[in-house]
Amino acid sequence: MQTSFLIWLFVSFVILVIMGIPLAYSLFLSSALAMIVASDLPSVLIMQQMQKGIDSFPILAIPIFFVAGDLMNRGRVSEYLIRVCLVFVGWIRGALAYFTVIVAMIFAGTTGSSAAESAAIGSIFIPNLVKKGYDKAFAVVLVACASVIGIIIPPSTFMIIYGSFGNVSVVALFIAGILPGTLIGLSLIAISAYYAKKYDYPKEMEHIAKPREMFEAVKKGIWPLGVPVLLIGGMVAGIFTPTEASIVTVVYTLIIILFIYKTLKPRDLIDIVKENALASAIPLFCLSCAGIYGYLLAYYKVPDMVGDAVAAFTTNPNVIMTFIIISFLVIGTFMDGTPAIIVMLPITQKLGQIAGFHPVHLGLIVCLTIALGLLTPPYGLCTLISCAIGKVKLTDAIKPLIPMFGTMLALVLILAYFPDVALFLPRLLVPNMVP
Repeated sequence: MQTSFLIWLFVSFVILVIMGIPLAYSLFLSSALAMIVASDLPSVLIMQQMQKGIDSFPILAIPIFFVAGDLMNRGRVSEYLIRVCLVFVGWIRGALAYFTVIVAMIFAGTTGSSAAESAAIGSIFIPNLVKKGYDKAFAVVLVACASVIGIIIPPSTFMIIYGSFGNVSVVALFIAGILPGTLIGLSLIAISAYYAKKYDYPKEMEHIAKPREMFEAVKKGIWPLGVPVLLIGGMVAGIFTPTEASIVTVVYTLIIILFIYKTLKPRDLIDIVKENALASAIPLFCLSCAGIYGYLLAYYKVPDMVGDAVAAFTTNPNVIMTFIIISFLVIGTFMDGTPAIIVMLPITQKLGQIAGFHPVHLGLIVCLTIALGLLTPPYGLCTLISCAIGKVKLTDAIKPLIPMFGTMLALVLILAYFPDVALFLPRLLVPNMVP
């Protein structure tokens, strides 16, 4: 029965995906079909596991962070961040490209969603980059790659999901994401500097800003910088959990846009809440559908089967880590990261146990690798969104994507094979969560 069930589960899922059925429905229908045709499990189990998949306090942070990100976007907070960047690096050639990366890194501290960040940052920066004479394909790819930082620097929806379903400290994952997110941002700035020199991209200012200009810009633009400081500082100090941190972020954001910048009015909040309630329902439904699929894999001991097969071949940690990275790179190319993490979680953690990986280190590498799938065709959601905004063909974006993607992948490999580097910050800031 086990073999028959797994054939129905896998084959029906593949067929549904090929037919173009949305991923969440494909996961749900293949699970239900396999249970009805080749299992004696009660059908009520489907609803129970779907409900259980999202009945988690940390998961509650996802829709709340969506609201925080939308508030930042509609409140035109990025405009104030651009002004801060302008006075400090506007006199450097290619400054607008640096602005794009820096604002994306700061914006990442509120959205936790790369897709949302790609749309928000792209709609602002891509037209301006093109207007200033930047190559259109370069502008599109830069925004797409910078947006991926949104799923790495805390808060990260991928890390919330992995921590919640994998019983791993979300706070420790958040802290672990700071270093790779920062390194990716710096690497994109370095690549932008090379392109700026090669193609003589323009400066935004002809002179270094005066101290008074810097002071005025910082006085207005410093408020959004308080979001990641408040978020990380509060969790490290043990003042609040990630879910509580999301609520604090929303409250802090409301104070900024309603009383300091005054870019939104209280009556605007009703529509924002409505729209984000609908928007967050989609990933949450996908979570619940992936939950039942992952449960069935675990119930029929697929992780043990894969683990035994890999262990019979090798127990070398580096080989197993390479296998995990390649698997998630391939999966991320064709599947959204949210269900991919949940479906593959039992297998991933089983392989991690065989290789002796630290749970936080493994979770970080999985989230980083699956994030790269947001760039690679044919799925590549961030690349697709940026291409749509910039009106660039996906094939034209491949050439500038290669060096950026290659650099990001190299950073992931360094962190994968040198776990002490990846765990340095969590061990320093939250040692009780990273034994």
